[in-house]
Amino acid sequence: MKTRKTAPDPEPVPLTALEERQATLAHMVRMVARGMSNGLIAVGPGGLGKSRIIGQTLAEEGISPIMLNSHCTPLGLYTAMFNHRTDAVLWLDDADAMYTSLPILGLLRSALWGTAGDRVVTYTSSTLSGLPSSFTFTSRIIATANVIPSRNEAFKAVLSRVDTFTLTATNDEILELLRTLARKGYEGLRPELCEEVVEYIARVCGGRQLSVRIYESAMQKVRYALQSGGTADWRDLVRTQLENVGQPADAGLRPLDSKGHDLRCMAIALEKHPENVKLQEEAWRTATGKSRASFFRTKKQYESQLHSDQS
Repeated sequence: MKTRKTAPDPEPVPLTALEERQATLAHMVRMVARGMSNGLIAVGPGGLGKSRIIGQTLAEEGISPIMLNSHCTPLGLYTAMFNHRTDAVLWLDDADAMYTSLPILGLLRSALWGTAGDRVVTYTSSTLSGLPSSFTFTSRIIATANVIPSRNEAFKAVLSRVDTFTLTATNDEILELLRTLARKGYEGLRPELCEEVVEYIARVCGGRQLSVRIYESAMQKVRYALQSGGTADWRDLVRTQLENVGQPADAGLRPLDSKGHDLRCMAIALEKHPENVKLQEEAWRTATGKSRASFFRTKKQYESQLHSDQS
């Protein structure tokens, strides 16, 4: 069981399920930072801490990444790769649109894997403006994505060249983490009040998909309400946030590859409860919303695939 260090309490506190997954993501980021992996793609819905963990871990490793996000053209990516082609980490954050561009996917494939150990990136264009048409790339790449395109063979080719990690969490797991945060208080707010706020979120979320981000936003609303002299009720403010920002849990960003998602959830359930089939089933069905029969069918597929991979 993984634990977090506490002070001054000498007793280690077990990590929540979401914190354990975040800790695994941090280890994979460190492998990239230390040159033990050419690249990493972290997948999962927003609000679970992917970017925070990546940024924090790179900082701990003494690395200032080259950040590219939102919109980036193939030439823009090629230029960034050339300018930072040696001993750097390029971070493609919130860049899902890039993964539909065949030229960009071609650049990523070349930058992440090569023949005879050389990763040679090539770009043929009349707009290179003094840049060479090819160069050897020895830096590393970290990318984040909300979903993995299931029908994009070019993207699958990129995935085969890097480590991948999927960060997902159920509402119960997110609330578990929020309760842990609440026990520490928040910017002058008493832990008891913070815990009351989290329980209120649990009661009124109405099955809408939560994220870790809601915690800080809700606590700021509580602070405002307390400072308003009774003119505002934090409950109204938090409920309004949930009603207008949160999405129904079954209407959010779903993985496009349903089978792959089910198998990833199975891997998480088995890792979390290696000796208890009942708890495995509960964890998997909570994460996928599927039936008991589907659990056993997917478990058989997962075990068969695992055996095949090890053969």
